[in-house]
Amino acid sequence: MEKDSQIGREIFVTKDNLPSILSDIAIQREMKGTSEMLIPHIQTVLLEADKLGEKSAVLQLYQEEFLSAQHMVMEERSKRFRINPIRAAEGFLFMEISSQAMESYAEANSEDLDPAVKARVFRFLGRYMDYKGYFKKSEKYYRKGLEYFDRSENPEEKTNRLEFSGLLSYSLIKQGRIDKGIGLAEQTLRDFDESEEGLWLKDNNYYTWAVWKSGIEMRTAENILRKKDAQHIGLAKVFLADSENILKMPDGSTENFRLRLDELDVVKYLMEKSKL
Repeated sequence: MEKDSQIGREIFVTKDNLPSILSDIAIQREMKGTSEMLIPHIQTVLLEADKLGEKSAVLQLYQEEFLSAQHMVMEERSKRFRINPIRAAEGFLFMEISSQAMESYAEANSEDLDPAVKARVFRFLGRYMDYKGYFKKSEKYYRKGLEYFDRSENPEEKTNRLEFSGLLSYSLIKQGRIDKGIGLAEQTLRDFDESEEGLWLKDNNYYTWAVWKSGIEMRTAENILRKKDAQHIGLAKVFLADSENILKMPDGSTENFRLRLDELDVVKYLMEKSKL
């Protein structure tokens, strides 16, 4: 039995309610400032899921732990003032621990895992390498994930191709392969708007569609600005304008996107300071 720190009551983790618990965790980790409370919750649910033999759920929980830790780092990096470097360092440490744990778990239980959940591991290993500055390594991980999702005929699964492709473009840009990376970013953004999987995601999960798409735009724009890349400054402006436009739910509300909007403010500030 696990005390749910999010809603203040005791719950039993069972095979029947585990999908609902996973869904709740996915919602809660997108809320600013929840990571320190949510990570212990995830770890306890993970242990219970392991006892139940729910191996794909265990791997998903490692991935949720990573995302919660990554949000600690992102929240601190998106602050212009009163940055807490200790919190950012703790988040990075949790990212390291969960990435290593999920990789080991995936290797040890490979035959018993949902293939799509297993392929998603490459996303997290790649992001960890991005944060360490090992971009050739992150490229290899993203390409491995794309090998699976490019072949998928399931529209929901295939949407992961969009995120992997966008992250690969960032890895290429950071390696100095600017034209190739920006070209891939532009193509991926068109796929968000025009491809079967992009349209499916927008219709069925607008929040994820907007978060993934704006993430590509902001990472690319920030790199253009920090590198003082005058050739692509116009593109950076287009990307930031589109990010601001899509970071609202169909009903016009923006609260769900608070973390992304904070990131956008940082990149817009860079744009204001830029003399390009």
